[in-house]
Formats: sequence, C-alpha cells, structure tokens
Amino acid sequence: MRQQTTPARAGHRNEIVVAGRITAEPAVRELPSGDRLATWRVCVARTVDSRFRGHRSDAITCVSFDPGVQDRVRGWRLGEVVEMTGALRRRAWRVGDGVRTVYEVEVRTAERVGARTAERAEAGVAGRAGVRAADREEAGPVEGRSVERKGVER
Repeated sequence: MRQQTTPARAGHRNEIVVAGRITAEPAVRELPSGDRLATWRVCVARTVDSRFRGHRSDAITCVSFDPGVQDRVRGWRLGEVVEMTGALRRRAWRVGDGVRTVYEVEVRTAERVGARTAERAEAGVAGRAGVRAADREEAGPVEGRSVERKGVER
C-alpha cells in the first residue's frame, strides 16, 4: 500500500515571521460568508543592501480569522512594534468586471514587543499623526479601502 504524501512531507513550507511598526490599526469586520476578519498593516524596514532602491520599508497587510488573535491585536495602536508568525496567503474575490487578488499574512501568533517611540509618546501624538507621512504613502490602503493618488486608483 502506497503512503499518501502531504505537503509537509514533500518539503513544502509556508511560514512567515513579520516584525514591524503598526501603520494601520486592527479592524474587525464581518465578511459576506459570516466569518469575522481582523485586518491591520505593519511597516517593516528594509536592510540597507536591499536591491529595491527608493523604498526604505515594506508595508505588509496582516489578517486573522482566529478569534484569539483578534482579541490580542484589538488594542494595538499606531506606532507600536509587534511581531507575528503566520503564512502567506493569496485571497481572491469577484468585483463587477473581474477578480481582484491580494497577498496577505494570515497571522497565527501575535505579540506586542514595543510601545510607540518615546518621542511620539511624550509628544502625545495619537492616531495617524503618529505615523510618518512617508510610511503611509508607501503603505497604500488597507484591503477594502481605496485611495486615489496621482490619478491612479490602487
């Protein structure tokens, strides 16, 4: 009898570790399917030797269907440093004239590893003002929110 090969046995892995600064606070919404989805974004600084010149950071959208993770991230605020583990996922949905897709990190574990920077906290900067404008521009919109820039919708 032949043993069935699972992706784990075949050497397939989809494991992500992301550590960065919150640039879009977590928001939980209900999908048409009835599932609840938490969505947030982190900004991760690139190494100085990155081949992608002109960008000093990457904006990464994170999501979770897990109620425990949703409870944990609900209190996260802009500028806080967090670390998560999960898997890279491609989600697709239908729109009027076609299909849209997005790559996200589906988070399995999440923890806060640092507060907002001391100077921001001391200055009492809250909300989006606590995030550098350059980070917001590089990050783009969180899935489900579109922003029009320079005549191009993202």
